[in-house]
Amino acid sequence: MSTKKYRKTAKADWYRTALVLFLFITVMVFSSIFLRPGCWYLLILIIITGTLLLVNWHTKNFAYLCPICGRVFEVSTLENFLGPDRVNKKFLKCPKCGKRSWAQILRIEK
Repeated sequence: MSTKKYRKTAKADWYRTALVLFLFITVMVFSSIFLRPGCWYLLILIIITGTLLLVNWHTKNFAYLCPICGRVFEVSTLENFLGPDRVNKKFLKCPKCGKRSWAQILRIEK
């Protein structure tokens, strides 16, 4: 049984997330500049792959806290991709109480 620890997001987490987003955007920009004009499908493939990797990274590193019942839970990559979010919250359905609310993002300690 996995015993993961969770904590509130800190400034370092925001910097790390900003760095990952910056790298993602940099790869997209350089791909669009250096790919030949007839290779638009490669750019689409790079954008889709990069987006999936970015969402998967976020899913593995962050969990959510239900404001109604206080349960900490993790979501699937698909649910993380499709769920609407704000700066530090995500609109999710809690697996314990079954209510939809703006859950707070927590960092998963490794």
